[in-house]
Amino acid sequence: MSTDKRRSLHAPPDPDDTAEMPGLEGIESGTDTWAMPQVPGATPLDDVLRSHQEEIDSLRASLAAVTGSRRQLESSLAASMASVQQLEQRLHGQAGQLRAGEAQRVELQAQLERSQAELAALVQRDARQQEQQQAVSAGQAQPGASGQEVALARSQADLAELQRRVTRHEEALRHAEGRRYIFDSMLREREQLADELGAQLGTLRQQQQALEQRLAQQDQQAHAHTRQLAVDGAAALTRADELEAGLRRAGAELAEAQAAALVARRHVVLLETDLADQGANLSALREQLRSAESANETLRGDLAAAEDLIRSREAELAQLAARQARQHSGEPAPAADPRERLLVRTEGDQGIVHVLGRRTTVGRTPDNDLRIDADYISRHHAVLLDAAGGTTVEDLDSTNGVFVNNVRVARRQLNSGDLVTFGKTSFRFLLK
Repeated sequence: MSTDKRRSLHAPPDPDDTAEMPGLEGIESGTDTWAMPQVPGATPLDDVLRSHQEEIDSLRASLAAVTGSRRQLESSLAASMASVQQLEQRLHGQAGQLRAGEAQRVELQAQLERSQAELAALVQRDARQQEQQQAVSAGQAQPGASGQEVALARSQADLAELQRRVTRHEEALRHAEGRRYIFDSMLREREQLADELGAQLGTLRQQQQALEQRLAQQDQQAHAHTRQLAVDGAAALTRADELEAGLRRAGAELAEAQAAALVARRHVVLLETDLADQGANLSALREQLRSAESANETLRGDLAAAEDLIRSREAELAQLAARQARQHSGEPAPAADPRERLLVRTEGDQGIVHVLGRRTTVGRTPDNDLRIDADYISRHHAVLLDAAGGTTVEDLDSTNGVFVNNVRVARRQLNSGDLVTFGKTSFRFLLK
């Protein structure tokens, strides 16, 4: 028997039907729970005020962050100025030391020049005395020679003393030159340091200017935030007044809506009573429909059996007509294929083999030759007919259909090795 796919959408579900057949869901009765309608456009005043207060707090936090950044910039600027002052003081101190060393070197140079002048005078004096002594030794006796000798000895002593003084001055000059070289090196180092300090001072001044510009920008931003905060506060107050007026209007509309809801609830109670009565009537109609469908299914099964019998008789008549035609023509009758027709189903490691007869029915109910107990198989799903021309599979108007090599068919002659699928169950057709 075939399953009827043209069932009414209002029919109740039958547990014996194929799994994919639609069924009518039961109508649930109403409930006494009533939800208050939401009035459109009514926004609580507290939420709006809270949102504006959060925005104001955010602006205040931004202003505090700007103020903190400004203070950090001011402290950084003060530290930079203190560092510049310390560098300038160090530079002035080193310049004073260099000036003092230069003055000492000049004084030593003057002392050396004076000593050299005295030494030259003493050398000239010694030369004159030697000339006088040579004149005495040559025989020119003069009175007072002993006095000249005494003067010469004194001059030689003065010359020796002066030479010692010149030596000391030369040593002092060499020492002063060494110190001058040291001071020149120090001066070059100080000049280089002064250049570096000047470059650092220029960099610090540029940083100071940048910090001052940034501070001015932050001041402008802070003033802009303050003005915007004042404007937003005024707008929030205006919005709060508007919301209060809207809230009063919403209260009046809510009262009207509640009154209308009470009337609607009474009407819903009446409708629920009518729905309960209709549900009882619908249950009775479902029982009647289920009985009628059961009888209809029985009739359909009988009709399908009769159709199968007719088809088999037609096939036999065709075979008989062919046999008679061959007898009249004198042709020999074709020999029947001695091989068995098999349907093989593989489940796990085992194979289930079903031998086909001349007429083999496939379905879910026990009255079928090949029973497949599955929800997606119709009661009378298909039939396989064996004739002299071969084996033919035919779909008996099933819900999930018959497939040969994954192609849905209504009627198809099978060849050895074909894959035959009934709903979701597959068999391999073999001739053995």
